[in-house]
Amino acid sequence: MKDCFYEYRKGLYEALTAIHYESQPLVVKEYADAEDQPPYVQILNMSSTFERDDDTFLQVVTVDIMVVTSHDGDPSQFGSKQSDDIMTKIMQKLITKGVTVQDRAAHITMTNFIDYGCYFVSLNYIPDFDGKRTTIRKILTISTHIDEK
Repeated sequence: MKDCFYEYRKGLYEALTAIHYESQPLVVKEYADAEDQPPYVQILNMSSTFERDDDTFLQVVTVDIMVVTSHDGDPSQFGSKQSDDIMTKIMQKLITKGVTVQDRAAHITMTNFIDYGCYFVSLNYIPDFDGKRTTIRKILTISTHIDEK
């Protein structure tokens, strides 16, 4: 059995940077610091569990993807539409339940693994206002089945 995290993270990065918001590609990061200016997308936690199958090395991989948007001023001045719109584009790109196996595999490409498609697990909304600036964080948790080639 092999660790699929690098290849899956790389495939996620490629899929997410192909998404455009207001004619600009999404900024996607694995690590972000306080100086990074929103909006950006961050690939957060990844976990993997073994799925019992005597014929393959099947893993169930769960990933958190966070959208961060921020604006000067009170939340009532702009709302969370920007984060909602970006997250909708991500969900439409990644979540593949209900499409064919060929469509699923087209979303995340890897050299040594096969992705059998992403499924929605949860979506969290985390607003913050520090008295001057409003920051919205939305965290999408997805799960996928990955097999070694």
